[in-house]
Amino acid sequence: MTKIQYINDLSVAIKSLIAYNDSLHIYVVNTDISSEFFLKFNEQLTNTNNRVFDWKIDENELKWDASFEYISKISYARLLIPDLLPHLKRVLYLDCDIVVTDNLDRLFEISLEGNPIGMAIDWFYFNTKDNRYNSGVMLIDCELWREKGYVEGIKKEVDKRLKNNLKADDQSVVNGFFNYTHIFELSTDYNAAYGSDILAFSEEIKEKFTAHNSAKIIHFTGPYKPSASKPFMRGRQKWWDFYFMSVNEALQLYVSQQIKKQVLVYTRTENMRGIVELAQAFPKINFLIVAPTKVSLKVLKLNQHPNVFVKSNVRARYYDYSNIKAILMLGEEESTYEESQYFNEIGLPILTYRDLAYKDIIYEYQADGIADLIAAIKEKYS
Repeated sequence: MTKIQYINDLSVAIKSLIAYNDSLHIYVVNTDISSEFFLKFNEQLTNTNNRVFDWKIDENELKWDASFEYISKISYARLLIPDLLPHLKRVLYLDCDIVVTDNLDRLFEISLEGNPIGMAIDWFYFNTKDNRYNSGVMLIDCELWREKGYVEGIKKEVDKRLKNNLKADDQSVVNGFFNYTHIFELSTDYNAAYGSDILAFSEEIKEKFTAHNSAKIIHFTGPYKPSASKPFMRGRQKWWDFYFMSVNEALQLYVSQQIKKQVLVYTRTENMRGIVELAQAFPKINFLIVAPTKVSLKVLKLNQHPNVFVKSNVRARYYDYSNIKAILMLGEEESTYEESQYFNEIGLPILTYRDLAYKDIIYEYQADGIADLIAAIKEKYS
């Protein structure tokens, strides 16, 4: 990969990240990228919670050479991340030849079930022990790596493989070192291979590659990249969209995505079960509390939560629902049967508690309690 291609891929990856995520600390581990690259990026991110860090390392730390046409020595830096970034607890490593298409917060919430690393299946090698998981996306428990001394163990693994003429590219090394039993299997939605599928000759592998319908991270694996003249490559339009997109346009795309993360709480009572817990559980969802009458001070005080907005004297049939993803019925006393019928008519999903549900109203979900409702919203809307 040429330097200019790497910079182009890196720019696309960063813009796609900030289009769907915020409060990002993006560490670009490198040996020779110009400081102007980082200066200009961060100038455009000044009024945001995002930052791109120029994380220089000594090339002498990368003493190995994979000798692959499209894999360079810097690929080995991913194996040193817990030591290179000693202040971080968990890191999501991404190759630069990716495009992010969704929010990735979930990766920092899931349990790795005691495993030091999470990776997705590499469908070219899914039947093998040595290369089963793709190293282009890795969720790393840095604290566990430091505790167990895995970086030093991996360095020895590389040396052993080179000495014995075994495959010693970074993917083979991390697979061989951790084996099946120490790798948490991530969904391929988080590492959807768009690129190597061109080379997928067997029907079995073709079927695996075409299974990605909800990719959150598109990974252009293999030697063919979307910047090349390969018009039949899936996902290339996404790459080119971000290539021509400015940083400011990427930030605006994030804002537009957040506007769409709104749920409406329709109520005729000030007693809304679990509203505070919901607002705290989902800081990136806006909760719009709408009442057909004036509201009490108790309800107005809910505006103290940065993601709660109270509207009074609003009739259900005259509200603009264009940015509303779902309706929450949390009121414990007054009837909202007529409004529930209307929400069914216009096709808005309704979530409520089982004991508050009406028999002939269609609900997206009926929760047994606040914990159950939080879990349902997390799965469906966050």
